[in-house]
Amino acid sequence: MGVHAFNHVDVNAPVDGCTADTPCVKLTAPIYAPPAGQNAPYINAEMYNNSCVRQGPGHPAKQPYDRLLDPVNPLLQSISFVSPTELHAGITKYCHMPYPYREGSSTAYPAPYAKDGWNTTTTADIAHNYLALIADKEADWKWYRDVGFNNPYVANEQTASRLDMRIKVTGTDGGSRGWGYWNTTMNPLVMQFAWFMEITTLKNPDASSDPEFDNTVWMMTVKGGDSDAAGFCVTALEPEVASIYDWHDYTIEWREDAVQYLVDGKVMATHSSYVPDRNLAFHNWVDNRNYASSGPANYALTIEKSNRINRFLVSEMAGSNAFVEAAAEGASVTTCKSFASLLGSDVLAGSSDLKKVISAVVSAYE
Repeated sequence: MGVHAFNHVDVNAPVDGCTADTPCVKLTAPIYAPPAGQNAPYINAEMYNNSCVRQGPGHPAKQPYDRLLDPVNPLLQSISFVSPTELHAGITKYCHMPYPYREGSSTAYPAPYAKDGWNTTTTADIAHNYLALIADKEADWKWYRDVGFNNPYVANEQTASRLDMRIKVTGTDGGSRGWGYWNTTMNPLVMQFAWFMEITTLKNPDASSDPEFDNTVWMMTVKGGDSDAAGFCVTALEPEVASIYDWHDYTIEWREDAVQYLVDGKVMATHSSYVPDRNLAFHNWVDNRNYASSGPANYALTIEKSNRINRFLVSEMAGSNAFVEAAAEGASVTTCKSFASLLGSDVLAGSSDLKKVISAVVSAYE
């Protein structure tokens, strides 16, 4: 139900806003009042790396999706009820249709826009999306695209990655939004990310009308897993220092030994614990999801929530030396904790049936 607007231009936009010379991508979670007695559905508008991707010409390895036609682990067939041949055919069909255009669309394909959804020049690191195979499927054009996610960015001894974005948001109703790196999985055993994230909670969960919200922006670094090596670091982004409701430049520098968060060129936080060590993707989203322990699963939006992205660029950098820049004056205190110390060592150790299934699936394909 989210809305994606490309080449968006604001009427009476300021010089540094969404103008004809510098249009924006606008992601919107629209106003939605559910019918009486019904809960609000999940509403999300999001950008992330194209799941329809093929390695560049001359790449020696078989394409990730084409490996579906090889003899496969029976676990895939047992949980998906879709044969590898059928899955491959569906992916090929719908990835040859460029998003957001679909069959039956009256939209033309004017140059220079692609007429084929496959990207044939980008390095691919495809991670299986098990939820697409075992959960309720969306429209064919979407779920076939989402059986895998491309996580092309990495930080290691040889390489670091830098993400630069110019963003302004509107709408303070309940939900979340953010931008940064993520490996596009909700599996707690392998989930990793480094991003700016706004989490909105009710000031008074018992209020029956006219809710008031706390809108807190966090710089968050997370490394999933089931040992002391897994955990998170968070630093609040004080609105007096940089409000996401005004235009700002956001930078995330991700290296092997640290993640650094900058706003308008000033370092706001440096996280040197629980640094992601898996391939990650770019994500920018706005939604109505409630991450608090009380209240509805999804908020009914009474005002539009949108992210305007004026610019974003992912750069690869050689080397992975330690950061030396100090945090800017006024930056908040950083808190880091391991999952084991926070939740108890047995909570994420795979003791539940669900986590045993997740572990089995992950082990079978990695």
